[in-house]
Amino acid sequence: MVKSKENQIKERPYLKSRIEAEVNLMNIHERLRFLREKKLHLSARAFGSSINMSGSSITNMEKGTRNITERTIRDICREHHVNSDWLVNGHDPIFNDIVSELDLDIDDEIRHLTHQYSLLNDSDKKLVRQMVNSLSEKINSNP
Repeated sequence: MVKSKENQIKERPYLKSRIEAEVNLMNIHERLRFLREKKLHLSARAFGSSINMSGSSITNMEKGTRNITERTIRDICREHHVNSDWLVNGHDPIFNDIVSELDLDIDDEIRHLTHQYSLLNDSDKKLVRQMVNSLSEKINSNP
C-alpha cells in the first residue's frame, strides 16, 4: 500500500521540508492546483466561483492550457489571502498573515490559532465555532 505524503509526514516530520521544497519548485499552474486541493480543500467549481470564474477555467489553468492573468492572480490572492510571491514564484509563505496586517495587539498564540482556523474548511470551522460556543455556555452557566 502506498502511503500519502500527509501520512509520510506524520510518521517522518523531516519530510515536511522536502515536500515544501517540492511545492516551491512547482510552476504556477501546479501551485494553483496544490493551493486549491491541498490547502483550501475546494473543488474547481467552488474555487472558480470565489473569484468569478468557471470550474473549467480553473481546471484549464491548472493544466497549463490557459494562462493565469495578473487579474486572476490578484483575485486569488485577495479572496484567499495568498501571498502573490508564492503563487507566482514559489517563495514562502503560502498565505499572508492577515492578522498582522491589521496591526492589532494580539499575542502569538491567538495569532497561531487564527491562522490555523483560516486553513480549515467550512464544515470544520462550523464545528470549532460550536465547540467554542458550547464551552462558553458551560463557563457562563457555572459562575
